[in-house]
Amino acid sequence: MRNSISAKAMVIYGIVFLFIISLTFWLSYTGTVGKLQKDLKDTNLALLKQVDSKIEGAFRQTEKDLLSMAEGLEFIYFMNNSYSDDAQRYSIHYTLTTRLRDFIANNPNYSSVFAYSHVSGDLMTEETFLKQASTEFNWLAQYLDMPEYFKWLSTQKVWDGQKTEDVITLVRSFPALSSPGFRKGLMAISIQEDELFQMIKTIYEDGHPGHFFILDAEGNVVTHDDKTQLYRNMKSLPYITTILTDSDSGSFNVKLDGVKQSVFYRTSAYTGWKVVSIMPETTVFEPLKVTRNLLLIFAVIMFSLALSALFYVNRWTFKPLDRLAGKMSGMKKGRGQGTESIGLSSLEHIFDEILTDREHLEQHVRDSKPMLKWKIMMELLNGSRSDFHAVYHHLEFQGIRMYPERFLVCTAEISKDGEQLSPRDEALYTYMFCNVTEELIRSEHAGAAIDLGGGRAAVLLSFAEGDPEQNHLRTLVILELILDIMKKQFGLSVTVGVGTCRMDMQEIPRSFDESQKALLYKMIFGKHSVISVDDLQPPDRQDYYKLSRMSEPVMEALRQTDRGKMLAYLSDTFRAAVESNLPPELIRQLCYDLMMKSLQTVSAIGIEPEISMGPLSSIYERIAKCENWKEAEQLVGDILEGLASQIEEKRSQRGKNETIDRMLDYIRTHYQEHDLSLERLASMFHLTPPYISRLFKDHTESNFIDYMIEIRIKAAMELLKDKSIKVNDVSDAVGYANTRSFLRTFKKYTGLTPTEYREHMLKRAASQIV
Repeated sequence: MRNSISAKAMVIYGIVFLFIISLTFWLSYTGTVGKLQKDLKDTNLALLKQVDSKIEGAFRQTEKDLLSMAEGLEFIYFMNNSYSDDAQRYSIHYTLTTRLRDFIANNPNYSSVFAYSHVSGDLMTEETFLKQASTEFNWLAQYLDMPEYFKWLSTQKVWDGQKTEDVITLVRSFPALSSPGFRKGLMAISIQEDELFQMIKTIYEDGHPGHFFILDAEGNVVTHDDKTQLYRNMKSLPYITTILTDSDSGSFNVKLDGVKQSVFYRTSAYTGWKVVSIMPETTVFEPLKVTRNLLLIFAVIMFSLALSALFYVNRWTFKPLDRLAGKMSGMKKGRGQGTESIGLSSLEHIFDEILTDREHLEQHVRDSKPMLKWKIMMELLNGSRSDFHAVYHHLEFQGIRMYPERFLVCTAEISKDGEQLSPRDEALYTYMFCNVTEELIRSEHAGAAIDLGGGRAAVLLSFAEGDPEQNHLRTLVILELILDIMKKQFGLSVTVGVGTCRMDMQEIPRSFDESQKALLYKMIFGKHSVISVDDLQPPDRQDYYKLSRMSEPVMEALRQTDRGKMLAYLSDTFRAAVESNLPPELIRQLCYDLMMKSLQTVSAIGIEPEISMGPLSSIYERIAKCENWKEAEQLVGDILEGLASQIEEKRSQRGKNETIDRMLDYIRTHYQEHDLSLERLASMFHLTPPYISRLFKDHTESNFIDYMIEIRIKAAMELLKDKSIKVNDVSDAVGYANTRSFLRTFKKYTGLTPTEYREHMLKRAASQIV
């Protein structure tokens, strides 16, 4: 039996093995030349594609940098020649010159940058300013009526105010999307021709054996490895004519100066330029001879190994199968199934049993997959797992496709208008949301969604390419589509908070936290909306945070329902925002922050967000539609007055409570005692602590701790006016057993230490006497 299996297999395997090797090497040898020639051509074309991609990437970045730089207000003033006086003109010119110099200094790849105002005729570079520049120097003016919004110019000599250089120039209209006749001027940025050539040269690490150059659509040389060819028009050459008439890439052979040359070319889809590589045929196909010789040597070696394997290796290959058959025979004897030998049919039956057991195990794993998926996703969201290579196989096992970088997290909340969903319905609707989301995400990108419980879901997206801004926009488009599907097909309202795109897996928890923070703003944006954290977080600007602090008096006046002070403080805040030259997006952000703080204020007083949100359901759209800051101020003021009315109504309905009045009198009398606590009040008035806490919230609009701190700090402020009393004695006198706790609380409440407060009050008293 042992010999029968291995002997039969050896004969069959040997015949098939030798036949396949013989056929394979025969086909490989006959097809080598044509295939290798094609591969070599494809390789050279692929190198041209790399060159084209690299140039396009650099040019698109140049265009983006130029657009970003042209967004400044000083460019608008300069281009429109709109100055209130000469002082402003000089200030704008100085600021613009400085910005151009900083731009060139921070971008060493760029040679020079130009700004031309068609309104005034002025031309400015980082090196010089020409008022109403003449035609000799104002070479930009000829492109004012170009049909395109931007245009890349082939190599030319340009003077930047100090020197003349060979440069490739991008010319851009101003405004950016203006047509001829509506343009106020032009922007231009130049890259040295040598910089462009060095960019290409890095693609060919081992050097280029022939010639490499780039032509524009008219046949003018943009860059060339032979610098004597610059400014030459090569259109008259026959092989160049062939290249210029083809709008795609390709290759052909030509004889130049008695030498057969291979010409490879590619047309750039971005600039329309022709990237050309010319190499001698002997150089191109040199690897072909070496490969053919190696293939023949390899064929001889493989035949030798095949013969050895036929008589020796294969015999040992099937020995494990013989041993397995012997073991199976022993197992059958142990089970009392007789002593007959086990053949291939018996082994097949045993293997069937093993496969059945494996199917049962796979079914068990499939049943456990949802829980395993939830676990691994939660570990990614909370940061327990952050190594992509370590978690990749677990994700693959779950059928979750992820890329090694570019991650973005969204948190969604599902609800149904007019209905209170049961836990079972919440789980069902969340499951539907996750399925719809994963189907749409995986059609173009990668990611997964899980149920967080309570009608919430987390969505993790992963992108193969693109910068954070592009991927953020892609996410918003997908989410809008998901919300539309959930509303139309299931009648569900879905509110989604969107975090920022992160490059590393270890930053996923930060994006998750941001998405949860964005979801909190549903009180302002309303249900069934997509809320991006980018819309909520202003840039790191000191003037904005100063304005944000100015909102505190507004909120205090709202708590006191003092409409006059509230509107006055609000007016001061908006006036300061305008005087600080905040851009419109930050003024809108200031409106959102004021709304959020006001809702938190009325919520602290005891007015539920659902009630106070009545007139604010479309606040996001209403603020976005404001044409100027005065309309925004009026809108916010009207809403704050409405909230003040709700506070007054709430207080008028509250009435008087004798129990809470007695408690307040007791606190005012015993606040100096260290052990005064909520539990002590509960024992004194025979009530439970939670009930007393709720009474405080309803009738004082504050909790017990905050109320007691306010009384003690105010008492300390009075005692500190007497400089003969030590700070430690003041701390003990107002009920603090720990002086450090008193110092920390006093500074947090007043913004000053007790000593600083005392000195401030003494100076104030002295100034009043004088």
